[in-house]
Amino acid sequence: MGASNNAILGELLGIIEEQQELLRLSLWVMSQGTTVFEGQKLSCVLQCDQARAASATALGAGQSINTIMKGSGAVGIPVRDLYPIARGVVEGFINAAFFITQPVEVSKRALRHKDYAAWKHVNRSIGEGDFAFTLSTEPSSSATAAKLFPEFSGKGQGNWSQLTAPAKINCVGKIARRAGGALLGAYSLVYAVSSEIIHGSVYGMSYFMSAHRNGEADVEDFRLGTEGQVIDILCSVGHAASGFLSAFAQVHKHQPLIDAERALFRRLYKAALGEDLEDEAPTV
Repeated sequence: MGASNNAILGELLGIIEEQQELLRLSLWVMSQGTTVFEGQKLSCVLQCDQARAASATALGAGQSINTIMKGSGAVGIPVRDLYPIARGVVEGFINAAFFITQPVEVSKRALRHKDYAAWKHVNRSIGEGDFAFTLSTEPSSSATAAKLFPEFSGKGQGNWSQLTAPAKINCVGKIARRAGGALLGAYSLVYAVSSEIIHGSVYGMSYFMSAHRNGEADVEDFRLGTEGQVIDILCSVGHAASGFLSAFAQVHKHQPLIDAERALFRRLYKAALGEDLEDEAPTV
């Protein structure tokens, strides 16, 4: 592994570990109550259902970051498996930021959808044509769905949100602009290629085999190219974490947390691009 890549990876891992500490802080506040950060009291201002939905999705994203960090020393084929995990991190933090910046009704619907999805898991049709079967715990699952979950029983109403990931990012950015920018960066880095890899496409494999290579066709060049892909993945999940943490800090109007998160994002920017980010820290 080249010295420059070693330095970049080391810095990115250090930044992400510090982000994880801020994430633990936010999860504590949402689930346990008031604490003190940098000498200033931090209390949850979210409604209960917002905190429940946001903490669940942020916790899942944070755990997946731990998995990515453990796999960050890999080169070659194993790196490919980090892309779908990174996609989960990005979507998790987009949703978590969405929950805390939108009206509580959004979180209520998502929590209600949890129950509907659990019921639907054992009441659904699978497959097509000759290769199809139905799972059902009810004589008439459609009638039961309409009775138990009327808000999800209409045509096109089966999801907790009709918005795409970019649309959610736009909603977050209207409330916390810097958070929206960070989430957009995360989305742009891995979202599309991770979809191709998840769906097993030829392009997904082709991208993985060729990205960050210099036209050479030997095994060592491929292995070096995958080091660059690990950097992409770490940059993406670092941006995603920044997006949620920035939104959380802004919603809570907690200046020390705003400053701490922005300092980490500046380090992330410099590690990725090799230059300083020229901006002013937001204030409450």
